[in-house]
Amino acid sequence: MSKIGNLIAKETETWVEFPEIDGFEIHLVYLTRDDLMKIRNRALTYKFNKRTRQREEDVDNDKFLEAYAERAIKGWKGLKVKHLPVLLPVDISSLDGDENVDYTEDDALDLLKNSTIFDQFITDCMNDFEQFSKKKQEEDVKN
Repeated sequence: MSKIGNLIAKETETWVEFPEIDGFEIHLVYLTRDDLMKIRNRALTYKFNKRTRQREEDVDNDKFLEAYAERAIKGWKGLKVKHLPVLLPVDISSLDGDENVDYTEDDALDLLKNSTIFDQFITDCMNDFEQFSKKKQEEDVKN
């Protein structure tokens, strides 16, 4: 194995603060390109195109998002009912705004599917691999 291959972290996690909501932090696991390809491949379906007489692959977006949410998002803290309108259109009029929205895989999936802001934030975090770096985490602890 190459020198760089030996240095690649196997699984790195971090807590990232959601910028639009004070106190809302999300526990993320960095997904490598290989991880993403495995998730994508599990979400593939194949269809036969009668016109071209070829088998074509198609990504089942729901299946992809389920696997993505399960692997990438490990939890959150600080999300309250009153914050939900920042993320997506909801009717919270009958609920207590200060009630916590505890993490569940189903809720994480619902946010990914229905909140463009949340989905984009998670994607941006995955693309900013520096947030997952051990060196950066050590520097943050020092500061």
